[in-house]
Amino acid sequence: MTRFRGAGMAALAVALALVVAACAPAPGEQDDSRSNPPPPTDSGNGRESAAIALVDIWRVSGAADEEVDTWLRLDVPEFQLWRDCGMIQGSWRATGSLFLASTYGASGECATGTTLPRVPWLESVSGYRAAGEGWELHDPQGTTLATLTRDGAPDPIPTAADFYTEPPVITDATREALRQPVPLAGSLTPASPEDLAARWVPESDSGTTDAHVVFEADGTWTGSDGCNGGQGRWVADGAGALLTTSGVSTLMSCDGAPVPYWVTQASWAVFDDGWLRLLDMHGSELGRLQQD
Repeated sequence: MTRFRGAGMAALAVALALVVAACAPAPGEQDDSRSNPPPPTDSGNGRESAAIALVDIWRVSGAADEEVDTWLRLDVPEFQLWRDCGMIQGSWRATGSLFLASTYGASGECATGTTLPRVPWLESVSGYRAAGEGWELHDPQGTTLATLTRDGAPDPIPTAADFYTEPPVITDATREALRQPVPLAGSLTPASPEDLAARWVPESDSGTTDAHVVFEADGTWTGSDGCNGGQGRWVADGAGALLTTSGVSTLMSCDGAPVPYWVTQASWAVFDDGWLRLLDMHGSELGRLQQD
Protein backbone atom coordinates (compact mmCIF):
# COMPACT_ATOMS: atom_id res chain seq x y z
CA MET A 1 0.00 0.00 0.00
CA THR A 2 1.30 3.48 -0.85
CA ARG A 3 1.20 5.82 2.15
CA PHE A 4 2.29 9.45 2.43
CA ARG A 5 4.66 10.04 5.31
CA GLY A 6 3.47 12.36 8.02
CA ALA A 7 -0.20 12.65 7.27
CA GLY A 8 -1.22 9.37 8.84
CA MET A 9 1.09 9.90 11.81
CA ALA A 10 -0.22 13.38 12.37
CA ALA A 11 -3.81 12.23 12.39
CA LEU A 12 -5.00 12.15 15.97
CA ALA A 13 -6.68 9.37 17.73
CA VAL A 14 -10.29 9.40 16.77
CA ALA A 15 -13.42 7.90 16.91
CA LEU A 16 -16.37 5.79 15.82
CA ALA A 17 -17.45 2.28 16.01
CA LEU A 18 -20.46 0.24 15.18
CA VAL A 19 -21.81 -3.20 15.22
CA VAL A 20 -22.72 -5.36 12.28
CA ALA A 21 -25.93 -7.14 13.04
CA ALA A 22 -27.50 -9.98 11.17
CA CYS A 23 -30.89 -8.55 12.04
CA ALA A 24 -29.79 -5.02 11.02
CA PRO A 25 -30.38 -3.09 14.26
CA ALA A 26 -30.84 0.66 14.24
CA PRO A 27 -27.68 2.79 14.38
CA GLY A 28 -26.11 2.73 17.80
CA GLU A 29 -27.63 -0.57 18.96
CA GLN A 30 -25.27 -3.29 20.15
CA ASP A 31 -25.10 -6.76 18.58
CA ASP A 32 -23.74 -9.56 20.77
CA SER A 33 -22.59 -11.51 17.68
CA ARG A 34 -19.64 -9.11 17.38
CA SER A 35 -18.50 -10.17 20.90
CA ASN A 36 -17.59 -6.60 21.77
CA PRO A 37 -16.66 -5.97 25.41
CA PRO A 38 -18.97 -3.97 27.66
CA PRO A 39 -18.33 -0.24 27.98
CA PRO A 40 -15.56 0.58 30.45
CA THR A 41 -16.27 2.62 33.54
CA ASP A 42 -16.18 6.38 33.11
CA SER A 43 -12.60 7.63 33.38
CA GLY A 44 -13.46 11.30 33.79
CA ASN A 45 -14.52 12.10 30.26
CA GLY A 46 -18.08 12.56 29.10
CA ARG A 47 -20.56 9.87 28.13
CA GLU A 48 -20.09 7.54 25.17
CA SER A 49 -20.56 9.32 21.86
CA ALA A 50 -23.14 8.37 19.24
CA ALA A 51 -20.18 8.28 16.86
CA ILE A 52 -19.37 4.77 18.04
CA ALA A 53 -22.20 3.59 15.79
CA LEU A 54 -20.24 4.62 12.69
CA VAL A 55 -17.50 2.02 12.78
CA ASP A 56 -18.42 -0.64 10.24
CA ILE A 57 -18.26 -1.35 6.51
CA TRP A 58 -20.80 0.75 4.62
CA ARG A 59 -21.98 0.80 1.04
CA VAL A 60 -21.67 4.35 -0.30
CA SER A 61 -24.49 5.71 -2.44
CA GLY A 62 -25.28 9.15 -3.79
CA ALA A 63 -21.66 10.34 -3.66
CA ALA A 64 -20.30 12.29 -6.61
CA ASP A 65 -18.12 10.25 -9.01
CA GLU A 66 -18.47 6.99 -7.03
CA GLU A 67 -19.55 3.68 -8.57
CA VAL A 68 -22.30 1.45 -7.18
CA ASP A 69 -19.79 -0.98 -5.66
CA THR A 70 -18.05 1.52 -3.39
CA TRP A 71 -17.59 0.78 0.30
CA LEU A 72 -16.33 2.90 3.18
CA ARG A 73 -14.76 1.07 6.13
CA LEU A 74 -14.60 3.24 9.24
CA ASP A 75 -12.22 2.07 11.94
CA VAL A 76 -10.38 4.01 14.66
CA PRO A 77 -8.58 6.14 13.57
CA GLU A 78 -8.44 5.21 9.87
CA PHE A 79 -10.84 4.74 6.99
CA GLN A 80 -10.56 2.63 3.84
CA LEU A 81 -12.56 3.59 0.75
CA TRP A 82 -12.92 0.70 -1.69
CA ARG A 83 -13.15 1.44 -5.41
CA ASP A 84 -12.66 -0.63 -8.56
CA CYS A 85 -9.08 0.65 -8.71
CA GLY A 86 -8.21 -0.59 -5.23
CA MET A 87 -8.31 1.12 -1.84
CA ILE A 88 -7.89 4.73 -0.71
CA GLN A 89 -6.90 5.24 2.91
CA GLY A 90 -7.06 8.16 5.31
CA SER A 91 -7.90 9.38 8.79
CA TRP A 92 -11.13 10.62 10.27
CA ARG A 93 -12.54 12.11 13.44
CA ALA A 94 -16.04 12.54 14.79
CA THR A 95 -18.09 13.74 17.74
CA GLY A 96 -21.76 13.10 18.38
CA SER A 97 -22.66 15.10 15.26
CA LEU A 98 -19.47 16.41 13.60
CA PHE A 99 -17.36 14.43 11.12
CA LEU A 100 -14.10 15.16 9.28
CA ALA A 101 -11.93 12.98 7.03
CA SER A 102 -8.64 13.41 5.14
CA THR A 103 -6.96 11.03 2.68
CA TYR A 104 -3.27 10.16 2.84
CA GLY A 105 -2.62 7.02 0.78
CA ALA A 106 -3.84 4.39 -1.67
CA SER A 107 -3.22 0.89 -2.99
CA GLY A 108 -3.59 -0.88 -6.31
CA GLU A 109 -4.36 1.27 -9.34
CA CYS A 110 -5.77 3.96 -7.02
CA ALA A 111 -2.14 4.83 -6.17
CA THR A 112 -0.75 7.37 -8.61
CA GLY A 113 2.92 7.74 -7.77
CA THR A 114 3.62 10.62 -5.41
CA THR A 115 0.28 12.35 -6.01
CA LEU A 116 -1.91 12.40 -2.90
CA PRO A 117 -5.25 10.77 -3.74
CA ARG A 118 -8.27 12.98 -3.15
CA VAL A 119 -11.91 12.21 -2.45
CA PRO A 120 -13.56 15.63 -2.72
CA TRP A 121 -17.01 14.58 -1.49
CA LEU A 122 -15.62 12.83 1.61
CA GLU A 123 -13.23 15.67 2.38
CA SER A 124 -16.17 18.10 2.23
CA VAL A 125 -18.18 16.28 4.91
CA SER A 126 -18.58 18.16 8.20
CA GLY A 127 -21.31 16.18 9.96
CA TYR A 128 -23.56 13.13 9.95
CA ARG A 129 -27.10 12.17 10.90
CA ALA A 130 -29.08 8.95 11.19
CA ALA A 131 -31.03 7.88 8.09
CA GLY A 132 -33.09 4.76 8.65
CA GLU A 133 -30.65 1.98 9.48
CA GLY A 134 -27.71 3.91 8.04
CA TRP A 135 -26.28 7.41 7.95
CA GLU A 136 -26.19 10.54 5.84
CA LEU A 137 -22.94 12.49 5.56
CA HIS A 138 -23.52 16.18 4.96
CA ASP A 139 -21.64 19.43 4.34
CA PRO A 140 -21.79 22.61 6.52
CA GLN A 141 -24.95 23.73 4.71
CA GLY A 142 -26.69 20.45 5.57
CA THR A 143 -26.61 19.11 2.00
CA THR A 144 -26.33 15.30 1.90
CA LEU A 145 -23.10 14.27 0.16
CA ALA A 146 -23.43 10.50 0.59
CA THR A 147 -25.57 7.86 2.23
CA LEU A 148 -24.08 4.89 4.12
CA THR A 149 -25.97 1.59 4.38
CA ARG A 150 -25.12 -1.96 5.42
CA ASP A 151 -25.11 -3.86 2.14
CA GLY A 152 -22.43 -6.40 1.35
CA ALA A 153 -18.68 -5.98 1.57
CA PRO A 154 -15.76 -5.50 -0.84
CA ASP A 155 -13.90 -8.44 -2.35
CA PRO A 156 -10.30 -8.99 -1.19
CA ILE A 157 -7.60 -7.43 -3.35
CA PRO A 158 -3.91 -8.40 -3.66
CA THR A 159 -2.66 -5.02 -2.42
CA ALA A 160 -4.51 -5.01 0.93
CA ALA A 161 -4.83 -7.46 3.82
CA ASP A 162 -7.99 -9.56 3.82
CA PHE A 163 -9.08 -8.30 7.25
CA TYR A 164 -9.89 -4.95 5.64
CA THR A 165 -12.92 -6.65 4.08
CA GLU A 166 -14.33 -7.34 7.56
CA PRO A 167 -16.04 -4.97 10.01
CA PRO A 168 -13.72 -3.51 12.67
CA VAL A 169 -13.85 -4.94 16.18
CA ILE A 170 -14.90 -2.53 18.92
CA THR A 171 -12.51 -2.62 21.87
CA ASP A 172 -12.32 -0.82 25.21
CA ALA A 173 -9.73 1.49 23.64
CA THR A 174 -12.14 2.29 20.81
CA ARG A 175 -14.90 3.16 23.26
CA GLU A 176 -12.56 5.31 25.31
CA ALA A 177 -11.34 7.15 22.22
CA LEU A 178 -14.93 7.94 21.27
CA ARG A 179 -16.07 9.29 24.59
CA GLN A 180 -17.49 12.78 24.46
CA PRO A 181 -15.54 15.56 26.19
CA VAL A 182 -16.64 16.76 29.59
CA PRO A 183 -19.39 19.40 29.43
CA LEU A 184 -18.46 23.06 29.24
CA ALA A 185 -18.56 25.19 32.35
CA GLY A 186 -21.59 27.48 32.28
CA SER A 187 -19.44 30.61 32.68
CA LEU A 188 -17.75 30.12 29.29
CA THR A 189 -19.05 31.53 26.01
CA PRO A 190 -19.00 29.04 23.10
CA ALA A 191 -17.15 30.21 19.99
CA SER A 192 -19.22 30.08 16.80
CA PRO A 193 -17.76 29.17 13.39
CA GLU A 194 -18.06 32.83 12.39
CA ASP A 195 -16.12 33.86 15.52
CA LEU A 196 -13.30 31.44 14.76
CA ALA A 197 -12.79 32.36 11.10
CA ALA A 198 -9.81 34.69 11.66
CA ARG A 199 -6.08 34.76 12.42
CA TRP A 200 -5.14 34.10 16.05
CA VAL A 201 -1.88 34.47 17.98
CA PRO A 202 -1.01 33.09 21.43
CA GLU A 203 -1.26 35.13 24.60
CA SER A 204 2.46 34.77 25.34
CA ASP A 205 3.75 35.38 21.81
CA SER A 206 6.97 37.39 21.83
CA GLY A 207 6.48 38.55 18.26
CA THR A 208 9.73 36.93 17.12
CA THR A 209 8.51 33.45 16.14
CA ASP A 210 5.11 34.21 14.53
CA ALA A 211 3.28 31.38 16.24
CA HIS A 212 -0.32 31.53 15.00
CA VAL A 213 -3.34 29.76 13.55
CA VAL A 214 -5.66 30.87 10.78
CA PHE A 215 -9.13 29.32 10.68
CA GLU A 216 -10.37 29.86 7.13
CA ALA A 217 -14.07 30.19 6.37
CA ASP A 218 -13.78 27.28 3.90
CA GLY A 219 -13.11 24.84 6.76
CA THR A 220 -9.32 24.62 6.45
CA TRP A 221 -6.74 25.84 8.93
CA THR A 222 -3.04 26.65 8.76
CA GLY A 223 -0.70 27.54 11.58
CA SER A 224 2.79 27.49 13.00
CA ASP A 225 4.59 27.17 16.32
CA GLY A 226 7.17 29.57 14.93
CA CYS A 227 9.32 26.86 13.29
CA ASN A 228 6.97 24.10 12.13
CA GLY A 229 3.94 24.60 9.97
CA GLY A 230 0.65 22.80 10.42
CA GLN A 231 -2.56 22.49 8.43
CA GLY A 232 -5.77 20.54 8.27
CA ARG A 233 -9.55 20.85 8.39
CA TRP A 234 -11.82 22.18 11.11
CA VAL A 235 -15.50 22.38 11.95
CA ALA A 236 -17.37 23.88 14.91
CA ASP A 237 -20.98 23.32 15.92
CA GLY A 238 -21.77 26.76 17.35
CA ALA A 239 -22.15 25.33 20.86
CA GLY A 240 -18.41 25.34 21.56
CA ALA A 241 -17.44 21.94 20.14
CA LEU A 242 -14.41 22.03 17.84
CA LEU A 243 -13.18 19.16 15.66
CA THR A 244 -9.98 19.24 13.59
CA THR A 245 -7.77 17.06 11.46
CA SER A 246 -4.07 17.56 10.80
CA GLY A 247 -1.77 16.92 7.87
CA VAL A 248 1.95 16.80 7.17
CA SER A 249 4.19 18.76 9.54
CA THR A 250 7.90 19.08 10.31
CA LEU A 251 9.26 18.33 13.79
CA MET A 252 11.95 20.96 14.36
CA SER A 253 12.76 22.07 17.90
CA CYS A 254 11.23 25.48 18.51
CA ASP A 255 10.87 28.15 21.19
CA GLY A 256 7.49 29.27 19.90
CA ALA A 257 4.11 28.39 21.36
CA PRO A 258 2.80 24.99 20.14
CA VAL A 259 -0.32 26.45 18.52
CA PRO A 260 -0.86 23.69 15.91
CA TYR A 261 -0.72 21.12 18.72
CA TRP A 262 -3.35 23.07 20.66
CA VAL A 263 -5.58 23.12 17.60
CA THR A 264 -5.34 19.39 16.91
CA GLN A 265 -5.91 18.46 20.57
CA ALA A 266 -8.81 20.85 21.18
CA SER A 267 -12.35 19.60 21.83
CA TRP A 268 -13.78 23.01 22.80
CA ALA A 269 -13.27 26.60 21.62
CA VAL A 270 -14.65 29.19 24.03
CA PHE A 271 -14.33 32.84 24.92
CA ASP A 272 -13.39 33.88 28.43
CA ASP A 273 -12.72 37.50 29.40
CA GLY A 274 -11.88 38.40 25.80
CA TRP A 275 -9.54 35.45 25.16
CA LEU A 276 -10.13 32.51 22.85
CA ARG A 277 -9.40 29.45 24.97
CA LEU A 278 -8.81 26.02 23.43
CA LEU A 279 -9.73 23.22 25.84
CA ASP A 280 -9.03 19.49 25.62
CA MET A 281 -11.59 16.74 26.18
CA HIS A 282 -11.09 16.93 29.94
CA GLY A 283 -11.82 20.65 29.98
CA SER A 284 -8.18 21.58 30.64
CA GLU A 285 -6.81 24.64 28.87
CA LEU A 286 -4.36 23.99 26.05
CA GLY A 287 -3.68 27.62 25.22
CA ARG A 288 -5.08 31.15 24.99
CA LEU A 289 -5.22 33.17 21.80
CA GLN A 290 -6.17 36.65 20.72
CA GLN A 291 -7.32 37.82 17.30
CA ASP A 292 -4.50 39.27 15.25
